[in-house]
Amino acid sequence: MEIQDGPRMSVDELTRRLAARPRVRLARLPTPLHRAERFSAEVGAEVWLKRDDLTGVALGGNKIRKLEFLLGEAREAGADCLITVGAAQSNHARTVAAGAAMSGLPCHLILGGDRPAAPTGNVLLDSLLGAELHFAGVTAWDELELVAEELRATLTARGHRPYVMPAGGSTAVGALGFVAAYLELLEQTAAEGIEPALIVHAAASGGTQAGLHAAHQLLSPGQKGPAVSGVPVADPADELADEVAGLAGGVAELLGGPPDVARPSVIDGFRGDAYGVSTPGGEEALRLMLRTQGVLTDPVYTAKALHAVVMRAADLAAGRPIVFWHTGGAPAVFSGEHTLVNW
Repeated sequence: MEIQDGPRMSVDELTRRLAARPRVRLARLPTPLHRAERFSAEVGAEVWLKRDDLTGVALGGNKIRKLEFLLGEAREAGADCLITVGAAQSNHARTVAAGAAMSGLPCHLILGGDRPAAPTGNVLLDSLLGAELHFAGVTAWDELELVAEELRATLTARGHRPYVMPAGGSTAVGALGFVAAYLELLEQTAAEGIEPALIVHAAASGGTQAGLHAAHQLLSPGQKGPAVSGVPVADPADELADEVAGLAGGVAELLGGPPDVARPSVIDGFRGDAYGVSTPGGEEALRLMLRTQGVLTDPVYTAKALHAVVMRAADLAAGRPIVFWHTGGAPAVFSGEHTLVNW
């Protein structure tokens, strides 16, 4: 099922409309796209890696793409500080801290749980980047958002103009970063002379998939690239698909397209017991990628999606290449929360 009403856009038109949106350039783009030859031989399908772990800011990661457009909106609103929420080892929070530092803005991070005895992984980087860390003592997202709202009210009362970002930076504005990313990929696949069947990536708060999916939906049939499938690593598959559909519709509206986009595709069965908890299959996929390509993935996000590729590559590819979108997250490996080696 595709968009039901309204005209489709050419690549040039979509690029023009995207360029009209406020944006603060932070990432080193384009990120590399390369064939994972030895990994492909192991899984029985041609797999290419889109390396958003190499965006060039504070150990990389895909979140910086969203932040470019969110900071553009914050700048237009006259914000003088940033607030966001995340788990203690949040990649998004670390990226916001980096973007704030690069922009000369104070940054407040509302982090789940209690203050650790010592900073490790992303918490260490958050501190080094100069962010003010607020450990909320709770982990539920709605409770973290309440703490953020209380802080926003306090800062506003003191005369500040805070800009608040939700978990993952996953708003329609943030997801514009992955419309740009989809257009970037189209240029790279054309240069490589490949026509991938599918993009596969880890999906949590939904913004990455929403932007990629909206771009795929908005483009005219003759100019579309690969379809997009997210692998749920946090919420159940149906909840993720609903979230992505809503965000993608919002993205389409921001770009002057119809909001009625097709329901996004998700690849279920690789989430494991819970959000932020690694799985045996994901850990094995992490080791396989390291030992065939020398590419590190994190154990609780990217590795779960990589496990889906390991198990279903031939089926997903249908004789064509797959693009595995590496969303980053390497600092989580060094958090001390995951036992990846029996020493």
